[in-house]
Amino acid sequence: MKANAAAALLALALAGCSSVGGSAIRTGPVQLPSYSGPVAIYATGQPPPGAVDLGVVEVHAAQQEASVDTLMPQFVRKVAQIGGNVAVVDGIRARFELVGRTHVETFYYQCALGATCAGTRVYAANDELMMVSIFGRAFSTEVVPPGEQPLIPLTPPTSIDPGTPETMAPQPREVPQQTQPGGDL
Repeated sequence: MKANAAAALLALALAGCSSVGGSAIRTGPVQLPSYSGPVAIYATGQPPPGAVDLGVVEVHAAQQEASVDTLMPQFVRKVAQIGGNVAVVDGIRARFELVGRTHVETFYYQCALGATCAGTRVYAANDELMMVSIFGRAFSTEVVPPGEQPLIPLTPPTSIDPGTPETMAPQPREVPQQTQPGGDL
């Protein structure tokens, strides 16, 4: 059974498949383009003072790829994708999942009159997969935190220039009257 699981993983590796995946979701008030410089890693769960929260990041992998050595570079890449230069690790989890599969065996045996007969056995088997994930947040120390300005101004603007497109109100338009042939409406 272990040989089958190893063969399946080898086949996936040769086919170019990988169990490494992840996501980075922008949740902060600032939207930045991708960052291409060095990314600092904070494993304490606390960002440096003055850092601006950009979003949450999670990466994961299974079996042989499920190691911190494999996942940490992926975590840093995901942080940089949403503009972060600081990666804050909130936690690392390992869990084990049972994955069901159907196993088919063909066997041969001696049957009547010395002939060889073939039979097939089908049964369910479970494989235990180790899943490791790293989760945390992306921050940037290269931007100023957004101010505490209200969304709606407290006072109206002092002057309005009627000639600018931003302040022009749509003008009412006349609707032409329609007439029917042979008479007015």
